[in-house]
Amino acid sequence: MTLRKALVSGTAVLLLAVGYAIGQSAGRFKELQRHEIPGTGMEGVTTVVEIPPGGVSARHSHPGVDFGYLIEGTIVLQVDGKAPVTLHGGDVFITERGRIHNARNIGNTVARAVDTYVIDKGRPGVIPAP
Repeated sequence: MTLRKALVSGTAVLLLAVGYAIGQSAGRFKELQRHEIPGTGMEGVTTVVEIPPGGVSARHSHPGVDFGYLIEGTIVLQVDGKAPVTLHGGDVFITERGRIHNARNIGNTVARAVDTYVIDKGRPGVIPAP
């Protein structure tokens, strides 16, 4: 096999591995419920978030306050403009309205969190950051 063929083959395998890893490492958000909070123009939204080991949630924000509870796992929560915070299963957190943030799973198990957003009625619970 020539050096060129070996490099091309090696690069192709590397790109496939990286693509697979990226596809497997994204956090997933699943909305469980959404209910209007009467007389407020707001909604309460409950979401479960799962991030595989080594994975990250996309940078995002919420159109309201995010109250979170990390059920299991270990994450680093990075809110723009603040120092990173390491959270372990059983810890709670809060993210202010509109603050861009993400979470990175630094543990060996899937990190699972329940987030409750109190957001403007009719808005998506999660807004991807530009």
